[in-house]
Amino acid sequence: MQIIEQAGRPVDSPVWQDVVNVLAGSSVRVRISFDDFTGKTVYHCHILDHEDSGMMGLIEDR
Repeated sequence: MQIIEQAGRPVDSPVWQDVVNVLAGSSVRVRISFDDFTGKTVYHCHILDHEDSGMMGLIEDR
């Protein structure tokens, strides 16, 4: 994914990353390309309590 915005501000140059640290009370906007992938994939927080509270979901590319 590319990080394109952090804390409501566009980044100077989009950065490719597999994992992003989102600070408490902050936000990050990402862009993901599914050029050679179709099907379902999951996004989630690595803190299990956060996953249980809804910071996890499925994306389906068709």
